[in-house]
Amino acid sequence: MECVRLHVIAQDDGAAAQTLKLRVRDDILPDVQALFEGCEDADEAWQAALQNEAVIEKWAAEAARENGFEGPVKAEVELFSFDEREYAGEVYPAGEYRAVRIVIGEGRGRNWWCVLYPNVCLPGDYEPGMKVEFYSSIVRWIQSWFGGNENG
Repeated sequence: MECVRLHVIAQDDGAAAQTLKLRVRDDILPDVQALFEGCEDADEAWQAALQNEAVIEKWAAEAARENGFEGPVKAEVELFSFDEREYAGEVYPAGEYRAVRIVIGEGRGRNWWCVLYPNVCLPGDYEPGMKVEFYSSIVRWIQSWFGGNENG
């Protein structure tokens, strides 16, 4: 299956590190997904990820800092080996996949992953039938400066 994954790895398995992992995920996911808008296939999405690796790392580091983490945060856009997994009703066989990997601290904790392209990333509290709404924190920030809102 041609796809690009997002893989976020926590500093360790402690409760605070696992919470931070999910907060970083929630903070960066809309902006990373926006990088792939208009991409016609996984190859285009992969090129967008490669070209924006430093930006993705900056977003992840800022998200970690905003949540009180002062250690290193690294983004890696590479081929990684994954075990077989089921996600959103699809089986992803074991093998090498293109992925945007965010490593928080030493990255020795449990991980979270989804498929960025094609976009099937679901929030952690997603339930079937639930309406999923994505937004850009950058757009919200700009709108706050100019008094706009998301609805125009």
